[in-house]
Amino acid sequence: MPSIQIELPSALRQLADGQRSIKLEADRVDSALQRLGQAHPHVLSRILTRGGRLRPHVNLFVNESDIRHCQGLDTELNDGDRLMVVPSVAGG
Repeated sequence: MPSIQIELPSALRQLADGQRSIKLEADRVDSALQRLGQAHPHVLSRILTRGGRLRPHVNLFVNESDIRHCQGLDTELNDGDRLMVVPSVAGG
């Protein structure tokens, strides 16, 4: 199983015991998020809806690739990948 790192934005760190990044093993984005949710359920609820879909104001990147342009939550992960949680920025 690939070893990956999930990087959290400052707004979610307080829900993950102040951690900036979390290392875990997962082969796809959805399984990485489920493992994250087992340890930090409040973080997961800010990333996914109750129906298990990515919230519209949250972006997930595997390394430099937005998962919305890959296979979404089914995007495969490789050893050493970084899964970055990035909140959308609104402005005008």
